[in-house]
Amino acid sequence: MKFNNYIIVILALLLCFTSKVAGQEKAKGEFSHKIVVGYHLGGTMPIPLPREVRKISSYWPQFTPQLGYNISYQAGERWSLESGITLDWKGMGARDEVKYMYTKVIYGGDEIQGYFTGKNETRVKIAYATLPVRIAYDLNPTWKIRGGAYVSYRSSAEFSGTVWDGYLRRVDDNINDIINSEKIDIPNKNDATFDFGKEMRNFDMGVSLGFEHIFPGRFGIYGDLTYSLTPIFPSSFTGVDMKMRNIYFVIGASYRL
Repeated sequence: MKFNNYIIVILALLLCFTSKVAGQEKAKGEFSHKIVVGYHLGGTMPIPLPREVRKISSYWPQFTPQLGYNISYQAGERWSLESGITLDWKGMGARDEVKYMYTKVIYGGDEIQGYFTGKNETRVKIAYATLPVRIAYDLNPTWKIRGGAYVSYRSSAEFSGTVWDGYLRRVDDNINDIINSEKIDIPNKNDATFDFGKEMRNFDMGVSLGFEHIFPGRFGIYGDLTYSLTPIFPSSFTGVDMKMRNIYFVIGASYRL
């Protein structure tokens, strides 16, 4: 008998929950406004991983939050258009072992360029103001999937690091003979450093794919995978011989105003 009472209580709670969710369905032409707070996980990396990178020894995230405002327009029974503006911090740190990786470093007070073999450590942190444009589809009153594009303006950037425990085959614009070039030993960490933050593009553009789950009331959770279509460095920059892209997944919470 007690078991049947439990079943009745559970069914009543489910009915109450369903009624509240059903009340959240939006009418065509309706606008909704949300505040979003999230956190980025991922990396600024070349795809695919080049053969110069022989081993990734470690990876660590930076403090990379997302803060923003989203607006949604209900275009139909299940379809909606989304936009807004977000402040995005993207970044990471990585330590790897490389062979003949082309780079430019400051060593002994001079800038030298060439092909480095040894250990490399890179720290990336970029701040963007982002304008997303997405199309969303309601799977049911609580779940939606969405996809679209974004454009970001870079407000600040760090792309710095050091190489050590190896050597650099020095080349220049006139001499590109790796085998017979000057060999410069770099044994100690932080003796040879680089900082390419000022060389980054001012804009980043890419695509996104994600989801959102709406709870009864005003709160929800969301996740979006963003993939940059433009490398972070322009083609004229020669300090890094790889096409580095922002690839991040942001997960967060939303609050409907």
